[in-house]
Amino acid sequence: MASPNPPTRGAEYSHHRRTAVVLIGEGTASAYLAGVMHALHSAGVRIDIVLGKGAGALVAALSAIDAEQRLNGKEGLFSQVASRAPWGLRPLYKVTLSCLALSFAAFLSPVLVGLLALLVVPFAIIGRLVTGSVPNPLEPSWFGYLLQAGEPFYLRAMVVPLITLCTFWLGWWVMTAARGRRRPSLPELYELSALRDLLESTFWRAVRGTSTEERPHDRSELGQAYRKLLAGSLGQRGFRELVFYALDTDSGQEVPFAMLKERFFKKLKSRVGRLEWARAEPVDLADAGDTLFFDALIAALSPPGLVPSVPLKLPLGNRNGGEVHRFSSSLFAGSSAIADAIAGGAEQVVVVAGCSPGERPMGNSLERLTEAAIRNRLSDELNEAARTSDLPVFLIRPDKQRLSPYEITGRAQFGNERLNLSALLAHGQRDAYRLFIDPILGDGHFGPDETTIPIKEAGGLPTGPREL
Repeated sequence: MASPNPPTRGAEYSHHRRTAVVLIGEGTASAYLAGVMHALHSAGVRIDIVLGKGAGALVAALSAIDAEQRLNGKEGLFSQVASRAPWGLRPLYKVTLSCLALSFAAFLSPVLVGLLALLVVPFAIIGRLVTGSVPNPLEPSWFGYLLQAGEPFYLRAMVVPLITLCTFWLGWWVMTAARGRRRPSLPELYELSALRDLLESTFWRAVRGTSTEERPHDRSELGQAYRKLLAGSLGQRGFRELVFYALDTDSGQEVPFAMLKERFFKKLKSRVGRLEWARAEPVDLADAGDTLFFDALIAALSPPGLVPSVPLKLPLGNRNGGEVHRFSSSLFAGSSAIADAIAGGAEQVVVVAGCSPGERPMGNSLERLTEAAIRNRLSDELNEAARTSDLPVFLIRPDKQRLSPYEITGRAQFGNERLNLSALLAHGQRDAYRLFIDPILGDGHFGPDETTIPIKEAGGLPTGPREL
């Protein structure tokens, strides 16, 4: 278990301070983050602004419109992605594997025929002994007949799939070069079309209001409906201002996508001048950028190098307005979300991270790299908080890593049991009470006269719409 947090100067929690929650995670960590948010909401914790990096962007976007409950349950997003993988091989790699499999099967066909002959031998011998009319399969003429019959097709069956594969890759290479890429590189392995469809359905059911359409006409309509719902509900219980992040892979800069009140958005925008090397101008989702909301969210969930980046046409009000840039997840790069929370008016911050302390990351090299990125991101956030000594910062994180980042469908346990995303969601709820609600808010956190509560120990490392 993590070491306790020492109290810091001015570190006290108040129900009347503007509160931000920073969500950091990837893949399966989204279930843990969602469990924490559900617990905070159920306990009546006031949250004014929610910021998300990596998979935290998904939880932040749903939490901002009081719709995190759509992640769990039989019809929830987690149940759907557990039954089918949210990503799949790109068609280019499917064709590659199919051609290689056909060619290898043709190469092994003589061995397969020989094995089949060995299975037939006992029955052939018995038949000859009984009737005397069945030819002996051990005679050289029997194998010679098979080889003679298959000889014209053997090399063709092995070579044709390889020729098809080379032609397919050459065609892809020419088409890629014709689109203007100077040096076509190896394409990403997976695509997120399945996840994109699931998220579109989930968000549309949350924001469509009185519409009876099962799907939006286009993604810009979904973004406009999202902005309209959040703009009309800010100030109500459960609705929060929103910031999430994506990496502009063309410029190498992180871009915040924000739906904040105007005065806070201006403060967030003013940070660009001090972070030119790492930060691009934020996109205002409460204005012309609302049509980019859904595609920007998909980009925030797209690990670079693993799935294709997402093309976005930046709004005209931005520095690069009108240009089409490609975006992916900024979990591996970018600046501090806590500093953005302060620019957004936050007076106290709750950081929720989907990585455990001091434990060797699980999974393959990609998953270990992702875990290391989450840990580094959390370390950067806490270092930023340490530079602002009078800012109360509270940390919630798991004491043990139960699933690696990309075990989306869960992991088999003893018997017929399976550790799944619902278990991680329950884990997040327990940790929210264990590390924040019970020790910091106490039993009387619903009391209307209680304004401030001294900070206690918590697990972890030291530490909008224009008309509104």
